[in-house]
Amino acid sequence: MLQPSTLFTEEIRIYQEHILNYGYCPFCNRNLAQGENVYAGERADGYISVACESCKDMISTYVKKIVYHPKEYDVPNRNVPLWRYQDFPKFVSLLDCGELFFTRADKFEDVFEGARGFNFQKEAIYDKLKPSLTLKVKSQLRAAGIENPTDDEVDKKLIEETEALLETQWKKRKEYFVSCWHANERESEAMWKLYITAKKQGIAIQTTMERLCYSIGKSGFEVGKVKYISYDVPLESDAEPIWYKRTAFSHENEVRAIFREVGNCLEGMSVRMDLNMLIERVYISPSAPSWFAELVKRVMNKYGLNKPVEYSRLDEKPIY
Repeated sequence: MLQPSTLFTEEIRIYQEHILNYGYCPFCNRNLAQGENVYAGERADGYISVACESCKDMISTYVKKIVYHPKEYDVPNRNVPLWRYQDFPKFVSLLDCGELFFTRADKFEDVFEGARGFNFQKEAIYDKLKPSLTLKVKSQLRAAGIENPTDDEVDKKLIEETEALLETQWKKRKEYFVSCWHANERESEAMWKLYITAKKQGIAIQTTMERLCYSIGKSGFEVGKVKYISYDVPLESDAEPIWYKRTAFSHENEVRAIFREVGNCLEGMSVRMDLNMLIERVYISPSAPSWFAELVKRVMNKYGLNKPVEYSRLDEKPIY
């Protein structure tokens, strides 16, 4: 078991461990219930951990009590391998500034980021929103002195509220900042082709769910698996679209780390990382020349990153 990075505050270390054990107690392995208290702090052996009410004595130095609420996405196991494929200049930038760039959701190429369904499903989406919005509208009208509003008054106000809500949902995409990772036990030929501009001069960072969480130097993030759906039926009104993508992208097997920040007008967010914690090993892209591999090693050495460098075996010659 890795120890959370000591570069960051105790509050961040607690938060990192809470994410990794989300949904269950690591001591008794019992699934947590809605509204249940989780206790976080340091164990006697110096490790950060969380515990349920029954196991809280396992925490020697109590720091924080957290109320558990289920998420609609799945949190990967802490040992799941994660990959990030990128061109060499982006890798050098990561080493140079020690920060990982989180892209604002509305800046991705996929126009369905943050979508609830297809445009032709607008009426169906209205119908899903109608029950809760009707109660809200009637309450607003009564607050305005209209005790017994007519159906026409309710319908007119309902249309206004529905349009306003959909506009808010569209703008909400600008509040999410995302870092995308590919979950896979081994390297992927498809990912090399998708994310490397110059195939012979790309690298892949290989990490794990645990390393990713422990390396993030900021609290308030979430890490989970993307759910791939057809959108034949639009999302429910209480669903968070940022965790959903179309089935056409299921080959990406994406795990995303997300920050939500209201009022940030930048196109992305740079987050400080513990790179020695984040990076387990580095892979050189298929067919890369030997000089490129040596360059990657020299650059890593310059920035003090002493991690294994592996050569992709996808272009190895077969034997018949």
